[in-house]
Amino acid sequence: MKRYYFLSVCTLFFILSACAGGKPAHRPPKHISAGMEAIKKGNGWFKKGCYRHCLEYFFMAHELFTASDQPKGVSMSLNNIGNVYRITGDTKKAILYYEESFQICMLSHDYEGAVQAISNRAAGLIKENKLEEAEKVLDTADSIADKNNLVFVSLLKNRGILFIKKKEYDHAQDILHKALASVDPKNNLDTATVNYALGTLMLKTGKFEIAVPFFQEALDADRISGFYKGIADDLSAMGTAFTHLEKYDTALNYFKRSIKIYALIRDHENVTKIREHLDMVSEKTGADSTLTKYFVTNWLEGDAQTNLCD
Repeated sequence: MKRYYFLSVCTLFFILSACAGGKPAHRPPKHISAGMEAIKKGNGWFKKGCYRHCLEYFFMAHELFTASDQPKGVSMSLNNIGNVYRITGDTKKAILYYEESFQICMLSHDYEGAVQAISNRAAGLIKENKLEEAEKVLDTADSIADKNNLVFVSLLKNRGILFIKKKEYDHAQDILHKALASVDPKNNLDTATVNYALGTLMLKTGKFEIAVPFFQEALDADRISGFYKGIADDLSAMGTAFTHLEKYDTALNYFKRSIKIYALIRDHENVTKIREHLDMVSEKTGADSTLTKYFVTNWLEGDAQTNLCD
């Protein structure tokens, strides 16, 4: 299962001039806006799958928000740092950052930020297979959201993923379709993650043909976002679905596209996983994957003309 994260982004509201004649809004002092600029740069690297760079900017944002005493910014940066640690496999560390972000939000009455942080914490617990604890955390998040009239697609999605983990597939389907109905079509992140979760549910229940359109929807949204790792994940999932359908030529096509993206963003772990699928499907089809493996090996070693993470 992938992509439980929710990147925090805040809109800064500036004080408009009250003078007659409608003068332009004042620019905020540099020390006020610097943290948000770092967040924006970090989010850009995050979408590319360049986690070392985005972590640098999120830590920078945390320092800048801390120095200028902006609790909302501090909690936002902590949440985003947690997302990086979770997506790179250090889930225990990620949960610490989410918890700190949540505490700051609650003390400053930032209930929207609190729900984001605690929802992400639940996702981390799900990833660690601490399902009972995750369910309690989601219940807390739901309670805060209900009291403050907040609707979060990520809460519904994470609850659906929890049900998948618990093999309560009917409940998972109901809540994930509810999440999909709540998605803003302009929100490519939510569109991708909810469709991916539904595709995963279809794989788990053996509905391989039905899984494909969900993964395609996720792929389309991730392409628009330019979220390279998400695109690679979607292509890999499509390859898995077509493998189950015994459409090996099609599966091979998706695995080739997926592994090359993973190589470009230097994701060694997923390259290793997809290479196994690639070899198996290549043997089924008799196709030669030598050229794909050539590019993958070179790109992993940094021999690429376009280095996405430099």
